[in-house]
Amino acid sequence: MRVSIRAQQFGQAFSRQAIMRGIFVSGLLILVAVLAQLIATNVLNPIFIFAALAASAGGVALYKLGRFEYGFLAIALTASLVNFFTLPTGRESRIVISLAITVLMLGLWGLQLLFHRGAEPRLKPSPVNIPLLAFVAVNIIAYVWGMLMRDPLVRIWPSFPNVQLAALLVNIGLPLLSLMVANKITEVRWLRYLVWIIIGIGTFAVISELLALPWNTIYFNGIRGVFSMWAAALCLALALFENQRPLWQRVLLLAVCGLWFYRNLILTTVWLSGWIPLLIACAIVVFIRSRKLFAVFSVIGLALITINFTDYYNRVVVSNEEEGSTSRLDIWSLNLGHVANHPIFGMGPAGYAVYNMHYHPQDARSTHSNWFDLLAQNGIVGVISFVVMAAAFIRVGVSNVRATYKHNTFEAAFSATTLAGIFGALVSMTLGDWVLPFAYNQTITGFDNAAYTWMLLGGMVSLYLIRLRRGRSELAPAVAAATAPKVASTR
Repeated sequence: MRVSIRAQQFGQAFSRQAIMRGIFVSGLLILVAVLAQLIATNVLNPIFIFAALAASAGGVALYKLGRFEYGFLAIALTASLVNFFTLPTGRESRIVISLAITVLMLGLWGLQLLFHRGAEPRLKPSPVNIPLLAFVAVNIIAYVWGMLMRDPLVRIWPSFPNVQLAALLVNIGLPLLSLMVANKITEVRWLRYLVWIIIGIGTFAVISELLALPWNTIYFNGIRGVFSMWAAALCLALALFENQRPLWQRVLLLAVCGLWFYRNLILTTVWLSGWIPLLIACAIVVFIRSRKLFAVFSVIGLALITINFTDYYNRVVVSNEEEGSTSRLDIWSLNLGHVANHPIFGMGPAGYAVYNMHYHPQDARSTHSNWFDLLAQNGIVGVISFVVMAAAFIRVGVSNVRATYKHNTFEAAFSATTLAGIFGALVSMTLGDWVLPFAYNQTITGFDNAAYTWMLLGGMVSLYLIRLRRGRSELAPAVAAATAPKVASTR
């Protein structure tokens, strides 16, 4: 019976009229894509046309069937398994497939919101909505502000307007991706699929890295930044919280987590972004699960640091000084000088790059810090709006943990990981541009690894909304019974 109903719904979704509309929309999308390619490069690239065809077909299917969840899984898969293939832009920068899928889905979601019908609100109410949309609005204002208030002496190069527009797209696309996940995922099973995709990719990547297998071009860009933090923390949380999981599976999950620690903390100690966020997130997961276990791990960790202090000092402090990491203080100082002249909304997305090239071209470098990027690009207003948005995510995460941490379930593991991951990600923003990729450092291809952070934060909000809806449904019978008129009994 259920199969026949689904078949009937599928048939209705793809009726003759719907197919004709789909063909029309696809044709328009393909035409726009081809014209854009011709304008940008004067070359008709077959790969671009094929990608446009595939995107149009996929977009129509997502729109008609309403299953955006498959699109989220596609983003998670392509972000780490299709790094070898990107779309041309006519410039040096390339568009990664995960970004292309995200833009397509945001466009389709925008159409749904625009032509929304029904009693339900366009956006599901959550503490994150207003702060997130405010941050998006600040980015757009900063983009316009940066162009209007640019120093008259500063000269831009021909490709800069395109780069700045792409930077804006990434800076607003990632938060909007999070909001879309929060609104479109309504069942916990999709969060499970997303988590296991990340764990699967993480297992494949860390084993390949340790064995030096020759296919890192497949996943390299996707596992940069804080991807390893998410992969390791998810493995640890599932092993600690899901007691009903078979012991051998929990041991394997702990082993994968251990491999990431070995790869980031032991083999690449000098890369602070690799192990500090990972260590923070995993420590918070353990703390949420058990205070006693956290105390044990803390004592062991302090003992290891004490015994090997000289070695760690040389590998962390001395090595970073030799590689020039301490020169970041000089870079931040230079950029603060420009921020002082543009304090409110900054210099716009990627805007401080042209100031650096004009005023001190011999030392024109990116800040290698998302916090300074935020300040330089979006000003004080941008930093405040981001902090408020982050606080809203933390509020949701704390609510999830308080409701689930006593339960040995996937939801408890997911809640602990996402809350811990927020703090790890915020720390990583000091060490690199891993949350909002900077156009002249990671470039827009950094969308691959940053997408995991924003999708998991969106998943956190999704779980929060699922819990609220579940609570209302459980409360409804009791409320109905309490408010129902009492009928006097008669003998």
